[in-house]
Amino acid sequence: MTRAEAAVVAATLPGYSPSYVLKKAVEMKSPGTGDPCEFVYGFDVFELTDKAQPGALVAGCRGDFDGDGVRDYVVLLRRRTDGVKLAYAFLARDGTFEVIELGLYGEPPAWSGPYCSPKPQSGIFEGPDFEGTGERVRVRVVGDLITMGWSTYYWRPDLSGSTRYNRGDDTVEPTDYVAEHALHATRSGPP
Repeated sequence: MTRAEAAVVAATLPGYSPSYVLKKAVEMKSPGTGDPCEFVYGFDVFELTDKAQPGALVAGCRGDFDGDGVRDYVVLLRRRTDGVKLAYAFLARDGTFEVIELGLYGEPPAWSGPYCSPKPQSGIFEGPDFEGTGERVRVRVVGDLITMGWSTYYWRPDLSGSTRYNRGDDTVEPTDYVAEHALHATRSGPP
C-alpha cells in the first residue's frame, strides 16, 4: 500500500492518521543445526512509528476483500486524540469507501498486521488444526484475506449490508450476533 493510498483512505476518518512500519536490523546467529529463523516474529524485524520517515512503509495492504473486482484497503490507523491504534478495512463502493473497524491493535511493541493474503485458488480458506485432531477449519471465501493478530478476516456476502464484523472464534457457524455482520473472522493462530 502506498503512502498516497493510505492518505486517501485515512482522509475518510477525520482525526486518524496512518501508522508506519520500519525494518529493524536483526543480528542472526546460527544455532548450529537448527533454523535461525524458527523463532523470529514480526516484532523482531519491524517496529511501528507514527511518522512517515525514509524507509518506513504504511502498516497496511490492499486486496479485493469482497470479491467484486475492485481494489480495497486495510490500514492500521492512529487516533490522534489518544494515540490508540486501530485497524480498518476500506471497501470500495462507487467512488467512496465502506469503512469497517477490525479492532484494537495488539500490545506494543509487537506488530501483528494487518497482512493481506490472496484468495486461495480453491476458494477455501483452511485454518490451522488447533486441537491436533487432524480437523482444520475450512471456510469458503469470495475474496482476499486479512490477518490481524490471531484472526483472519474474510467477506461473507450472505451477511452483507452492514459495516460491522464478527471477531469470531475458530468455528464458522453463525453465532448469536453474526447474522448482522458481513466481514467475519476466524482464529488463525493461538488464543
